[in-house]
Amino acid sequence: MIVAAAPPSVAEALRRIGVDGDPLQAWTFVDAAAADAPAADGPLSGMPFGVKDIIDVRAMPIACGLARTPRVSEFDAWCVAVLRAAGAVPVGKTHTTPCAHRDPAPTYNPLDAERTPGGSSAGSAAAVAAGHVPFALGTQTIGSVLRPAAYCGVVGFKPSYGRIPTTGVAPFAPSLDHVGIIALDVATAERVARCAISGLDQMPPRGSFRLAVADAVWSEERAPQTREAVRRALDVLRQHGIAGVPRPMPVEVAASLKDAHLVNAFEAHAVLAPLLAGELPPELALLLRRGAAIERDEYAAALARREAARPRIDAFLAGYDAVIVPCADAAPPRATTGDGSPFGPWSYFGTPAISIPIPGTRPAALSLQAVAPNGHDAGLLAAAAAIETVLAGA
Repeated sequence: MIVAAAPPSVAEALRRIGVDGDPLQAWTFVDAAAADAPAADGPLSGMPFGVKDIIDVRAMPIACGLARTPRVSEFDAWCVAVLRAAGAVPVGKTHTTPCAHRDPAPTYNPLDAERTPGGSSAGSAAAVAAGHVPFALGTQTIGSVLRPAAYCGVVGFKPSYGRIPTTGVAPFAPSLDHVGIIALDVATAERVARCAISGLDQMPPRGSFRLAVADAVWSEERAPQTREAVRRALDVLRQHGIAGVPRPMPVEVAASLKDAHLVNAFEAHAVLAPLLAGELPPELALLLRRGAAIERDEYAAALARREAARPRIDAFLAGYDAVIVPCADAAPPRATTGDGSPFGPWSYFGTPAISIPIPGTRPAALSLQAVAPNGHDAGLLAAAAAIETVLAGA
């Protein structure tokens, strides 16, 4: 296995995947011809990347993690097309959990084969953490970008809802679905985001940033080693003049999880109900049957509660470039995809979120999760870059 090193060229990425032999089972398809494909001139020229196998890539197979004959995509998804136009080169498709839900993918965690790489963007996180590619595209409906990134010790970035269009991405729960970026570091995530998100680079630079810390990071719902790693990281930031203002977490954050799962199930059934006619993995089948039992009035009421709660969420985040909130504990055994609850509220409310690895916590990788007001993606990325730089130098 190759551990993350200098970002590879397309040819080097293919060599690394070939030398590795993919014991991680990170890839469903690798395009050997990518090395000969001309790359457009642009800010990502010649940079290889992987694409989660629920996203269309022209002339590549797509099966959405299901045990079925894949179809071959005729067109690039919007997110792939815009990165290709910026010069990046898709080298293959990465494993996803079936339909991007909770039944584990076959992928192994590069840091510890006994631990899950998370889900649903399992292959994308593993491919980046193993150094195959400097970044990969994933998707997040509840916690499917940040969770695998955190478990594999790399950066996961979920933009504000709708900032990266989902055209060409197989839908799951459309009011929750986000396209996200998994990358070796924040700088790479930001380079990709500036190409994928219109207007991101128009934010004026700021010499300092405003940081807050939610009291929920100290909750006993988080494992003791997680709380201790977060405490050490925040101490390092404080010693470098970056002190987070304590903030009480609104009750609406925890309360939103129940509604997030209700909306997820209802919308997933609306999109994927025909799959119930065939054989499905157990978690996906259970979710779709649950969705079938939800009345439309229940769904409408959940959406109304989300809108009613937004002012409180906005007030909690207002005035800060980044707010540190609970992230994942260390990855559990690979029979599961792990706990998405720390990430779900920020998918539900559509705010930007990023996971930043805490140095010294491998192989049981731990991360900070930072969120920001809706639409403040550039400020969050700038804050995350500063946090990463300080922690890496400690």
